[in-house]
Amino acid sequence: MTNLWQDLRYGVRMLLKKPAFTLIAIITLSLGIGVNTALFAGFNLLLRPNPIKDPDTVVKIERQSEDAGRNFSYPGYVYYHDHAQTLLDFLPTIEEKFLLREQASGVEPLEIKGIFTSENYLSALGGKTILGRFFTQEENLVEGRDAVIVLSHYFWRQRFAGDSNIVGRTLLLNGKSFTVIGVTSPGFVGLQIEMPDIWLPLMMRADKSTLQFAGPKSEDRDWFGDREFPWLSLHARLKTGKTIAEAQAEMALLQDQGPRAAEASGPKKFIGVAPAFSAGTTESFWTTMAITLGASGLVLLIACSNIANMLLARGAERASEIGVRLAVGANRWRVIRLLLTESFLLAVAGGATGILLARWSVELLFPWVFARSSGRIFAKTALSLSPDWRVLVFAMSLSLLSSVAFGLVPALRATRQDLIPTINGGHSASGGRITRSWLRNGLVIAQVALCFVLLIPAGLLLRALTKVGDVDRGYAANKLLVVEYSVNLVKKGAPSAQLFRQQLMARLAALPGVQSVCPQADSDGQARIIPLDNLGQKAPGKQFDQVPFQWVTANYLDTIGTPLILGRGFTVEEVESKIPVIIVSQSTARILWPDENPLDKTMRVEQLMGDDSVCEVMHVAKVIGVARDNQIYRPGHIPPLFFYAPQPAFIDEYRQLLVRAVSDAASLKEPARKEAFALEPGLILTIGTMESVFGEESLINSARVASELAAALGSLALLLAAVGLYGVMAYSVAQRTREIGVRMALGAQASQVQMHVIAQGMKLVLIGVSIGLPISMVVSRVMNSMLFGLSARDPATYVGAAALLAIAGLMACWMPARRAAKADPMIALRRE
Repeated sequence: MTNLWQDLRYGVRMLLKKPAFTLIAIITLSLGIGVNTALFAGFNLLLRPNPIKDPDTVVKIERQSEDAGRNFSYPGYVYYHDHAQTLLDFLPTIEEKFLLREQASGVEPLEIKGIFTSENYLSALGGKTILGRFFTQEENLVEGRDAVIVLSHYFWRQRFAGDSNIVGRTLLLNGKSFTVIGVTSPGFVGLQIEMPDIWLPLMMRADKSTLQFAGPKSEDRDWFGDREFPWLSLHARLKTGKTIAEAQAEMALLQDQGPRAAEASGPKKFIGVAPAFSAGTTESFWTTMAITLGASGLVLLIACSNIANMLLARGAERASEIGVRLAVGANRWRVIRLLLTESFLLAVAGGATGILLARWSVELLFPWVFARSSGRIFAKTALSLSPDWRVLVFAMSLSLLSSVAFGLVPALRATRQDLIPTINGGHSASGGRITRSWLRNGLVIAQVALCFVLLIPAGLLLRALTKVGDVDRGYAANKLLVVEYSVNLVKKGAPSAQLFRQQLMARLAALPGVQSVCPQADSDGQARIIPLDNLGQKAPGKQFDQVPFQWVTANYLDTIGTPLILGRGFTVEEVESKIPVIIVSQSTARILWPDENPLDKTMRVEQLMGDDSVCEVMHVAKVIGVARDNQIYRPGHIPPLFFYAPQPAFIDEYRQLLVRAVSDAASLKEPARKEAFALEPGLILTIGTMESVFGEESLINSARVASELAAALGSLALLLAAVGLYGVMAYSVAQRTREIGVRMALGAQASQVQMHVIAQGMKLVLIGVSIGLPISMVVSRVMNSMLFGLSARDPATYVGAAALLAIAGLMACWMPARRAAKADPMIALRRE
């Protein structure tokens, strides 16, 4: 311990003697550790439980069966609540959307999110109210009687500006008056990752108005008596001393022993009990985390390479000191430990600075990145930006590993020297050998190769986003306005909704600058298509599953601006009568009938339902047209097989309207909004151009966030690699003063010396790019899904990345080369 303390004090003194070296090393290391810690902290936020009381004891209870239902009916919840002995504080919840309407005229209704739950929800999770109270057991006894709500703190601040007199105020939700009785504390989110706007008594779910369970039979729901209607999510808390395994066993026993009346009939089911907070445990999460941290780890490796090169140079300068220590009998491993102590001190200082840098960057950037990637408001989530023990352990582990990574090899190299030249005062020769060693050059080559590997993904993503934005998408995106609406809370039944759609379409079509209007189905279908021969028989080996298709009206293709290559479009009579005719895409015609005319060809169409069953849509469908390929089904992607099927405009699945403008669609947003609200003030409405919808598509948005992250990492790697190359070349010039002086004394021109130094540095860049090229080609393959058709071996990207590295290399070599060219031969020779 005494020796360790001495080593630490000596290491501090040696680092303070070279403040420039120490500061540069700490800054370099803090950048590498900081970016890794910041990214890990971002992922760690999704691994942390919600800020509630004893989160580790809260479990989620789910039905698990062959069907898709995981929730419980109300009678089922009551049965398990009354009989379970290993669980307490049962918490039933159901999320619902509400339409908040203000008494003031001219104020658009607001769609908000609420949670129906039990009266013990707040107290069981350790929450509090800052105004008023939570609802009581008495207010949660009778169906539909007590119309009270509790506001979340965020909603109270945003919608009501923190009005302290909000308690007792009446709000209109789904056309029904509710009284505000409380406001929760700022940090209470509950069981969801995102804070709802309001909480309501479970018994108020008896109200029939619903957006969550919209459908033809939504008005006939028996929320509290129907055992065949599982609608409740269920959480509970383990009793003290009980385990998840015991709770699982008890729930299975209760299911087997309980009355069948408590469970819905159907396929065999069992009850699953699992920790409530297991966010981030999906395979895609871990894959994304591994790829991201792997990329940022390359930045840290480049930083470590820089510091290793600096330590090699420092070891050359300290050759006399180290040689004397070894000459007088010091053990080599004792000297190595001394040098590693200095590396450890650098790592600790760099790690501490990196943690501060990571915290500042997370606090400043993560809410923005979170909103960009998920579309959620960070302030409404259960995520805390304060670093926890995982982040600190991760950062310090990186620091320790880094100290070994950049300190061990220089320490071994510095202590492996011939003592005779050192004793005779010939340490300069030793320094020269180190300068010209393959090790220093190898570290620079590694930095360039790693930098190239990071630049390629950034370049590919940026090129792909540019390409997908500039490419002809096959439809008139700049002339399309998307009008998405919901009238479920104000128009009861399908006939009212159909009448509203017809009236809205007529109003929009009458607007100046509107060319046409058509409905678009909420979701696209998938079908199995079976091409038939001329005799109506199935062609051998011809069957295609999961083929996307679009239900359309007669004027759909004209509205979106996709032309027909062959044949004709649907007539109104064909659509309304559902005559079995289809229009296929160019790619489909090319694949199914490569050397034939696709018109009048036939196929059988079977729609794939959500439960994997098959519904025959058309026994024999005739091809009447071939439409140009487009990207409207999925932005940035043209499906190889795709077709359009006729569907009348009165079908209830339509919840979107497409408005074709004569010129610019954006100019129609406000007129369309006014017409919609003039027709129905209680409408839930979203209006945007197709360009904005295209840009907000999840895959494009993910690619945009990934490109920004890759560009940031690539830029940092480029900066570190350029600094590393500059350091090596500057030190090389300084150590070769005598050689350069001799060259110039013998007649070498300054330009020749300058070109010689630049050529030496650019040779390292060229070798690094050559090594990084095949590695980049392998790595870039994992990005195919985000490249929107761009090849992972896009030549322009690779040439651009190599050119960028070459420019950075030239800039890094120019200053040392210029200094070498200005050397005075006589002064250089006298120095030696």
